Amino acid sequence: MFNFQDLEHLTFLTTLAGAVGAVGTILSVLWVKGVKPAIKFVNSQEMMSRSINEIKHELTTNGGNSLKDTIIGLRTTCNRIEIRQKIIEQRTRAALHYNDTAMFETNNLGRLIWTNTKFYELTGDAVDSVDGYDWLTYINEYEREECFNEFQSCLTMNRKFIKITKNCSGTGIKLVGFPYKINEHEHGGFLVSVSEIKET
Repeated sequence: MFNFQDLEHLTFLTTLAGAVGAVGTILSVLWVKGVKPAIKFVNSQEMMSRSINEIKHELTTNGGNSLKDTIIGLRTTCNRIEIRQKIIEQRTRAALHYNDTAMFETNNLGRLIWTNTKFYELTGDAVDSVDGYDWLTYINEYEREECFNEFQSCLTMNRKFIKITKNCSGTGIKLVGFPYKINEHEHGGFLVSVSEIKET
């Protein structure tokens, strides 16, 4: 047995206790630095795999309940709305085209994009296309700048445009325009009617 008074035995026991402590420290460091993170990583891999499977399920069509089904449904709805919008635009333009009032339409910058037949009759032009044509050329040259400034103000402020002026042949005309309001600060252009003022 061990004799605790013998220096060799005491040194051996101290060395053995130190070795056991060192092994315990090494095992503890291995646990904290190696085994525990590995367990955490494996657990997170399982969680990640479950998350990926959930995402895969949402991105696969399954008869109406997945995210992909919802997006496909929205795309179909948007296409249907776009087609209806085009039909409404064409119907409105057709109705305005045969209206007894001379009219023209501008974009949001005030550039001419459409006119009806009555506008061409009023201006005396036989133009089939508005390319290169400007509605301001119909306004009397001396009143053109004032009319343009007023219209620009209405474009900027998104408000109704009313102007009594003269056309290029000196006849009195009244311009009344309404913005296609998107909201209080934005519009998609103006629809302007032009009528001659009958002198009495």
